[in-house]
Formats: sequence, structure tokens, C-alpha cells
Amino acid sequence: MTPTIGVRYVGHATVLLELGGLRILTDPFLRDRLGPLRRHGPTPLPAALGPIDVVVVSHAHPDHFDRASLKAVAGDPLVIVPRGLGGAVRRSGLRAREVVAGETVAIAPGWTVLAVPARHWRSPAAPRAASIGYLIEGPGRSGIYFAGDTARFAAMAELADRVDIALLPVGSWGPHLSPGHLSPRSAAEAARDLRARFAVPIHWGTLYPAKLERLLGARLREPAARFEAWAKRLAPAVEVRSLAPGESTVIPA
Repeated sequence: MTPTIGVRYVGHATVLLELGGLRILTDPFLRDRLGPLRRHGPTPLPAALGPIDVVVVSHAHPDHFDRASLKAVAGDPLVIVPRGLGGAVRRSGLRAREVVAGETVAIAPGWTVLAVPARHWRSPAAPRAASIGYLIEGPGRSGIYFAGDTARFAAMAELADRVDIALLPVGSWGPHLSPGHLSPRSAAEAARDLRARFAVPIHWGTLYPAKLERLLGARLREPAARFEAWAKRLAPAVEVRSLAPGESTVIPA
């Protein structure tokens, strides 16, 4: 039987990866709101996600590092975070491992998580914690790249041929992207640079003010479709799997 990788787009930057018996959750945000931002799409139930073995957190902004969501995650996960966030995780009663870009953590027999650079601003609440991404690699397989929040940068191409699946942010909570983010077009360029087999657009269609949805609904709901269109033009060898929040796909390893 061909081994497979399960990918569930929980919403925003939260993705559940099922790698055989290993279950990894990225940037868990499991609540229905964050300040003026409201969740659009299903609010995930932590118990329904099941027990998690490893959580990876990309940076300290509250839509990516949410302690209430971390504490709600089922199981006894190891939480891998940028250096400077470990204390907050431990004070929440969870196991933490701090990393910097270039550092590798063994998470299971044959499985590792490599912290990689990202281009995104630091949170004023945690100025020591840099923004990073992760490359998850397993036995006999190429890697799964979780970009976190980032702009495109030249060193991304150094991961080329190591990336089987790229989880790429393509949107934001408003109609305009601030610096330090990928747009649908630049995310397609990143997919091309990475030479990924598959790309899953994330960080879209989940968090934005309710009033903004009434004014600009289409622009907030379309980043994944725009990414898919750009990928067809700029990265035709990459297979795009666009998922609405809550949807899943299975990818051959």
C-alpha cells in the first residue's frame, strides 16, 4: 500500500498533518474570535481533532501563538517554538522545545523538524522571538514545508528538492497585505522556487471582521482560487490542493 499524508486545513495557519501514526498541528488557533476578528467557517473542536503529538509554532503574533488554543490541544504534545517563547508554553503546563533557524529536532523514529528562516516582523510582546518556518522530514520521503507567515525571500530556493508538500500562506485578515506576507502571486512564485510536488494554500478565509465580509466578501474568500490560477501560470508542475477551512485531502507520499 502506498503511504499517504493526511492534510486537514483547520483554518488560518492551523493545519493538521497525519503522517502514519504521527500527528502534527501547526500554529493552532482554535477559537471563534480574536479581538475584532471573527472566525468564518467552522470553529474547530479540539477533541474532534484528536490527540496531537507535536505542535509547531512559527511566531509570536496572537493569531499564530494563542496560549488558550495551545492549552486546549488534546494529548501531551511537544510544542516547538522560536527561542523566547518556551517559558510561556511551559507556564501553560505544556512541554516546550525552543529552536532557532537551522536547528533540527528529532520528533519520532526517522522524523525530524528543521527550523528554517522566515521574513516576517517580530511581535512587540515577544521581541526576542524571531519568525521561522519548519521543514518536516521523514524516512524515505521529501519534506513538508510549513512557511508560517513570511514574505518571499531568495533563501527559500535553498529548500528546493527537499519539499514534497508546501503549506503556503496566501492571504490576510483584510483586503490588503502588509509587508511580510505572501500574496497569491508571490506564493505561486515560492511554490515554483521550492519545486514542490504539491501546494496547499493556507492563511485565508478564516479570520476577518464581520462587517468587512459584507463589504468585501469576495476579495476575502478568493485568495486560494487566485493562488491556484497563478500557480497554473508560474508553477505548472506543482499540483495545488485548495481546501476550505475544515476540509481535508490525502496526498501520496
